[in-house]
Amino acid sequence: MKKFSFVHVLGVVLALSIVVGFAVYVWSGATTNKGTTGAIKTENALILSAEKSSCAKFGAYGSIATLKKEGLLTFTPVYNSVVYLPGKNCGSIVVGSSSYQAPVG
Repeated sequence: MKKFSFVHVLGVVLALSIVVGFAVYVWSGATTNKGTTGAIKTENALILSAEKSSCAKFGAYGSIATLKKEGLLTFTPVYNSVVYLPGKNCGSIVVGSSSYQAPVG
């Protein structure tokens, strides 16, 4: 009967832990973009809320810098950008991210 040394047992334990760790990593969703997609949507909603407040308070939409200066936005967006076009009423805005495309359907 062949005896296994401590090094052999340690090697088997390490190999199994790597396989199990990778499986947990994949099953936890770490390889998907669900977290990023959620962050983009949340950031978008916060920017739109700030823009609506700016329109109601000042009669115009504003840039990110203006929203921050007015205290309507407390962070610098990471994923979304705002394009502001002056015009009737509050003007027009486009808030979006080049990192996110809404699912079709």
